[in-house]
Amino acid sequence: MINQQGDRVIMKKKVIDKGMPPLVLPTCLLGSVNEGRANFCTVAWFTMIDDEPPTIGLVLGKKRFTKDGIVANKTFSVNIPTVEQVKVTDYCGIRSGYKVDKSSLFTIHYGSVEHAPLIEECPISIGCSLSQVLEFPGVDMIIGTVEEVLVDEACLIEGKVDQRRVKPLLYAMPGGPYVGMGEEVAKAFSIGKSLKKK
Repeated sequence: MINQQGDRVIMKKKVIDKGMPPLVLPTCLLGSVNEGRANFCTVAWFTMIDDEPPTIGLVLGKKRFTKDGIVANKTFSVNIPTVEQVKVTDYCGIRSGYKVDKSSLFTIHYGSVEHAPLIEECPISIGCSLSQVLEFPGVDMIIGTVEEVLVDEACLIEGKVDQRRVKPLLYAMPGGPYVGMGEEVAKAFSIGKSLKKK
């Protein structure tokens, strides 16, 4: 590891179990319409896959009420909750849409993507069209094209998103806890330019 001053810092590492690595991931509320109602499930395993066209991928279990709606309508939403929304976010992850109607938990609206329910209380909402479903032995990956991105105006500074205002909810693997984002460390694609080889 190299610190900000450019000095090498040697770390003593220990081998741990061969399971899930201890990563910190953002959480989202994945939304779809199924059986005539909006439904949401909590997903922490998601990432951007490409930027042209903007493509996003989300990993979830085989049998999900939300996934049934995605496959049926070929659209979905990705809503980014704040740290203040931890209770309702966790609830959406531990209660199945097959058994519970979660549509009343949020103020729901729709943008230009049909059947992609957007959560008004979430500072960032993304409407997507389904590209494909990749099937793995234990999980499936939903891959979609980002069609529109809506951001709460209060989270913008000069037209750009300030993540400190978003206050995204993060999930520490494996098994939690939920955590919040820390302070800004450095400017990406910039701080590395000051590193000089010794």
